[in-house]
Amino acid sequence: MTHHVSVLALSLALAASPHAAASPADDDTNVAPLPDGGRFGAGVHRFSASVIDGGDFVRTADGIEPASVEIRGRDGLVIDGGTFRTAHPVDLTRGVELGRGKSISLYNKTHPEASGAGASRAPRAGYQLYTAAQVSEFFANGDAERIRSAFTSADANDVPPEPLTEMAVLAALGAASSVMRARDQSAWKLTADSGDLVVNDGVLDFNSLNQNLIAARDGKLVWNGGDLSSRGGGGETTLQGTRGIELLGGSISSAGAVNGTVSPIYYDPRQRLDRDRWTLGKYLALVTDGDIDIGSAGTPGPAIRVSDGMVQIMRASKPPGDGATRPPAPSVNLRSGSISLHGEHRSTLLALGADVTTVIGGGTLSVSSSQSLIDTPTESPSMWNMQTVLEDGTINLDNGQLIGADSAIKGGVVNLTGLSAIYSPMGALTISGGAINVDPQSFIGAIKGDSKARSPYPTAQQDMVIDGGTLNFRIVAPEPGEPLVVGTHIGGIFAGDNNPAKKSEPTLTIGKGTRIIVDTGNLLAGSYRIADFASVDDGDGTLAIAAAVPVHDPTGAVIGSLATDGSLALQLN
Repeated sequence: MTHHVSVLALSLALAASPHAAASPADDDTNVAPLPDGGRFGAGVHRFSASVIDGGDFVRTADGIEPASVEIRGRDGLVIDGGTFRTAHPVDLTRGVELGRGKSISLYNKTHPEASGAGASRAPRAGYQLYTAAQVSEFFANGDAERIRSAFTSADANDVPPEPLTEMAVLAALGAASSVMRARDQSAWKLTADSGDLVVNDGVLDFNSLNQNLIAARDGKLVWNGGDLSSRGGGGETTLQGTRGIELLGGSISSAGAVNGTVSPIYYDPRQRLDRDRWTLGKYLALVTDGDIDIGSAGTPGPAIRVSDGMVQIMRASKPPGDGATRPPAPSVNLRSGSISLHGEHRSTLLALGADVTTVIGGGTLSVSSSQSLIDTPTESPSMWNMQTVLEDGTINLDNGQLIGADSAIKGGVVNLTGLSAIYSPMGALTISGGAINVDPQSFIGAIKGDSKARSPYPTAQQDMVIDGGTLNFRIVAPEPGEPLVVGTHIGGIFAGDNNPAKKSEPTLTIGKGTRIIVDTGNLLAGSYRIADFASVDDGDGTLAIAAAVPVHDPTGAVIGSLATDGSLALQLN
């Protein structure tokens, strides 16, 4: 098991959607026919409808005393138009520093079981947030070192936050409480008790700390058109189709930052001193017991973009008990359109509540990260962390990663730019077709030499089998007199766990069906040898190249070979 499994387990712990087990038995009181539009103040507003064909629906209250608007269809719900928005989204953390290593620490460093009868036992509960009275006591005492120690987080490397005043600490503590209260309340609930919920058009501008739900509780969610924009941090936006989700057109966007400023989800509730910080961004949850179909062959398909946050994929029903037959594992089927994950302020990734496989038969999957994330050792790159099978279509990784047990490239195109990698930490990565274009810092398999000095979750590749497809590598010229180095001047192929203390014993197999093309346009004429172009961890693994593999230039001419020891020899005339 690798660190990436821990990423999934960790994200899953935070991903439990309050809507996943929602039932049709919502409160039936005070339900009125839906008007043509309206403005809604604080409180719960319940309406019934079968079709929404227009109107301007505006929440005028947001945050801890919000307007909660519920529109319910008994036998299906069709949205053909309308605008759904919040007039004045509240900012409950205005003036409060949220940045990792810069924010005020809010966890009491004295564990509640540190004294008394339970002191000798392992803690049963986590650390607790300070109370306002405890904060005031620290500052009344006036001990500067004690204050500094109390409110400096483990992420800060002993650099206290600024300003460190009683007013600043109380403001941060109050903001943490207010955000948690807000995220547990609803802004919009658009639901169908039975039948399908179909979105054909409309503008759903969900900018709020409050949570949102669009759900077909006993049918499919079918998204043919319309534009959903979810932002503002706090509670997640949940799209639920218990019998399946079809995202066929329109646009769906979930953004964890508003106008360049990252949003708070909550102050991390795991009660651990190594998580003594704000969790930032916005979550989008997809809840179903069926498949998630995205686009269809021959159509433009939808545009789905998630930035600075997480996509949670969960079952709508509870897991069966011991001995019960489990329903088939769902799959994400990308057939047209685009899915884009981008991390600007934080890693954007997936949280899976079930065994899910992505099958790409068309369209484009893109995963990218800002260079600042790559350059910060405590941050992770954005990643599509799910078993993935590429049959056709395109995968773009730009400072991004594709991780999944037993992933396979059978066709299509993979573009690896920046510091990117496609790898399987468990099982095997299999490449039997398609084209993979590799930039000089990127890798097929794990990033060789990766470590926690670069990222909290170093890349790791178990077995890899390459016996088909075209691998295209681009070379940048070294300084005069310097050798060509894998990962600097040319990308590479690497199987291993980057952990000298661990024996994972991977096997890297490259067969004669593999076509390797190297663009040497930046090199002068001469002979070149690149050591460890294809490699496994030193002393831990098997490199299986039965016979030398010819290397071509982009015109098709043979310019060298990949030797059985994994080195690359080039002869340029």
